[in-house]
Amino acid sequence: MQTTLSERVAQFKEMALFQELDDDQLEIIAARFHDHKLPPNQLLYGAGDRAENFYIVISGQLLNQEIREGQRVGEYLLEPGDPFGAEALLGSTERQAAVSALRLTQLLYLTDRDFQWMLAEFPQVAGSLRHLLAGRELLAKVEFDWLEDNEVVYYVARKHASYLWLRVARAAAVAIAGMLALYFAIGAEAGQQFYLVLAGATLLFGAGGLGIWEAMDWRNDYYLITNLRVVWLEQVLLSSSSRIEAPLASTQSVDIHTSLMGRLMGFGDIIVRTFTGIVLMPSVSDPVRTKHLIEDYAARTKRQNRQERHESIRQAVRESLGQSAESDTSTPSQPRLPMVDRSQRFSLFKTRTVSGDTITYHKHWFTLLSSLALPALFAIAVLIGPPIVLGGLLESPLGLAVTVIAFLTPVGLIIYRILDWQNDMYIVSPDKLVDTEKKPLGSEVTKSAPLANVLSLENHKVGLLGLLLNFGEVRISVGDASLVFTHVSDPALVQQDIFARMEALKSKQQKSQAEEERQRMTEWLRVYEEERTRGQAPEASE
Repeated sequence: MQTTLSERVAQFKEMALFQELDDDQLEIIAARFHDHKLPPNQLLYGAGDRAENFYIVISGQLLNQEIREGQRVGEYLLEPGDPFGAEALLGSTERQAAVSALRLTQLLYLTDRDFQWMLAEFPQVAGSLRHLLAGRELLAKVEFDWLEDNEVVYYVARKHASYLWLRVARAAAVAIAGMLALYFAIGAEAGQQFYLVLAGATLLFGAGGLGIWEAMDWRNDYYLITNLRVVWLEQVLLSSSSRIEAPLASTQSVDIHTSLMGRLMGFGDIIVRTFTGIVLMPSVSDPVRTKHLIEDYAARTKRQNRQERHESIRQAVRESLGQSAESDTSTPSQPRLPMVDRSQRFSLFKTRTVSGDTITYHKHWFTLLSSLALPALFAIAVLIGPPIVLGGLLESPLGLAVTVIAFLTPVGLIIYRILDWQNDMYIVSPDKLVDTEKKPLGSEVTKSAPLANVLSLENHKVGLLGLLLNFGEVRISVGDASLVFTHVSDPALVQQDIFARMEALKSKQQKSQAEEERQRMTEWLRVYEEERTRGQAPEASE
């Protein structure tokens, strides 16, 4: 099927790659593209092939597999609206990836000559393309083990390099101070020379350590856009770790805030606003183009939802007309719950237990042990104190009673705190979240929220102990309130569990709504057919 010029322009207007062009410029570019259809399971090009064309996906789905030295080092999906094939054309090299069709795919392509013309005539497109390719290049170098099985990463980036240099400038200032101290030590008196050399050496070593710390801290922070969510992943070396995210479908607006320094050096803050909260992405490189990417992918998600509803209606019409339903080969696989039970079967204090589709969390074992430390030490002191201090246990009835009471009191407190720890639970079920705090022989407070009302998720590991022992908190935004799972083990896994169930519930609700709409449409068509047939019957009898 050949695409028309107006269809191509309409497609390009929705793509972040062409957001800086007007309609006349888009028509000029669109006229140079050609159509190409690729059947399922067919290779478009392989690693080592000569680069000849630049492509844009119009419909269908492709798999891009990065190949290095004959080994696959990464892969990602290409979906409608994705441009690809530019890397080898820009570098005048052979293809470093193999691209094949997973479904029947409609493509537009530019020849190498027309591609180079487009970049020369429209530098805005060249800048947007380099911005996108930088994210894909970084994506091939990093892995994120918390992604869902069906989750596709569209774009990944770090903070702007200028942010790193501004932070490293602090280390450079410290190093200059150290060098000045060593310089002044040359002509100083013997008594002062030692202290100046010591101060200079300390400052230089401190500057080196600070510079390395800043570089490693910068490398650990990422921004991600996937087909499911927008994510800011921040890890402060030896201090904290957090992941703040919001479902891509809940994006309401994307704003930019820049300072004078940011405008001069090409970075700024992006604010992704959802229904009730925000995801702040500070010091993003080229914030305008990143904003266009987020808006493009959010709109793409909404278009896919509309297409699924349209397909559901079309199938209902076919069924009402007595035609067989077509198999839907274009619907992506739906999110599913993880089937692996990662609970600690042989742990003395289990912090995660899976029972069917329900997961129960307890606070980290360190929280329990830290609460038991003082009463345990007191109980031990009662047992070993009298033999050491008094030469033996008190033999009088009163002494024995005091000793027994003094020992049983901390033991009782230990039992109480263990029960209290066991009674504090966070529960993630297929349809709701529950936070239960129950005091032994005391009050019970239970908070719950429907999983469908969750708007955003965050996880934080604060402090060196939190990083070393892998515990922290998960914050769940629900309407105008929030739930906080505090001191949970592996907060990233807890957040992943919640997100997986959010997507599974969303998929279930969409299927239910589609089925209801299908049944309603079928009933409408059935009644229409009955009335149409009834109206034709009198005419036939005449």
